[in-house]
Amino acid sequence: MEVQVTEALNTLPVSTYRWLKLNALHLDRPIKRRISPYHKPYIQRMGDERVTIAPVTQVNVQDYLPPIPGFAIDAGYGVSGELVPIGETHYNSGVLVHVPQGHWAATPVEIAYGIDSDNDILVDHNLIVAERGSQVTVIIDYHSDPVTRGFHSGTMRVYAQAGAQVTVVKVQRLNDVSQHFDSTVAYVERDAKVSFVQVELGGQNAVTSYTNNLGEAGEAELNVLYLGDKERRLDLSYLLNHIGPRSLSDLAVRGALKDTAKKVFRGTIDFHPGARRARGSEEESVLLLDKGVKSDAVPLLLCREDDVQGNHAASAGQVDETQLFYLMSRGFSYSEALKLLVEASFRPVLERIPNTRLREAIDAEIHRRLVNAAL
Repeated sequence: MEVQVTEALNTLPVSTYRWLKLNALHLDRPIKRRISPYHKPYIQRMGDERVTIAPVTQVNVQDYLPPIPGFAIDAGYGVSGELVPIGETHYNSGVLVHVPQGHWAATPVEIAYGIDSDNDILVDHNLIVAERGSQVTVIIDYHSDPVTRGFHSGTMRVYAQAGAQVTVVKVQRLNDVSQHFDSTVAYVERDAKVSFVQVELGGQNAVTSYTNNLGEAGEAELNVLYLGDKERRLDLSYLLNHIGPRSLSDLAVRGALKDTAKKVFRGTIDFHPGARRARGSEEESVLLLDKGVKSDAVPLLLCREDDVQGNHAASAGQVDETQLFYLMSRGFSYSEALKLLVEASFRPVLERIPNTRLREAIDAEIHRRLVNAAL
């Protein structure tokens, strides 16, 4: 089986001016890779004994898919209609996490997908089912060796049933010659909450899509950080569907761009009919560290319900020269001072990662890209 990337990616739900060239991402050339078996072990920590955790290659996924009443909307999601079906049917890895009703998992489930010369293609399909009133945290780390031209296309489905609380942490730190395409959809039932923490640090092309469907009083909290350097291209898409009344969403994105990196942020809050007294907000702020970078943002508010509240904001700016001068006057080099200021911007997101080892790995990666690269 072959996976292909030939279609437009991260297409906006409503088109904007064509001349802006922001309605979708078109890669410079198609990508085709044959899906081969993935042999590396990837389940690092199992959580507690009441949580079912298994490779999706060893279970019948259909047995665990719950009904999703109240979400009568287009079921499409992900970076493209080309990649998602392949990811859901021809995966070579992935994890099922199933939490029984009322159980609060004390220990996070930790997954680490590594790409190397023997496992250069990763097509993972992950499924998280949190039954009524349960709680679970799932941490996924995508990493690679420094030289392999890896390919990753992932799909994730999250089902948070009534009153459940799910936290998903995704960290991507692939090398500069790998491709990264990641699609996530969450269904959040009444009084449930899904928190999503996303860290994007690597990949030649890093293309991600997150869709959240919110039922009555459902809540979505998204905290995102990204660092683009060299010739990296980032394309980040978020769609927050407010379907039920009193649903709540909060998207906060922090980033930094250097060298000639390019980034597009697409954030859409969609208030569907019936989403009375729903509230949604999105905010993106980015530090532009070099003149050669390019940063585009398309924040959208779509509204088909009267009694709702939506807010959006996007900002881009340079590092505060006064702060930079102060740090350098205390003995830090320019790149070290820059790293401290970037880290300060990232800190609210990093503090949400409940794993010290992974936070240290992220810090080392930021140091390598901001400080070592300048030596």
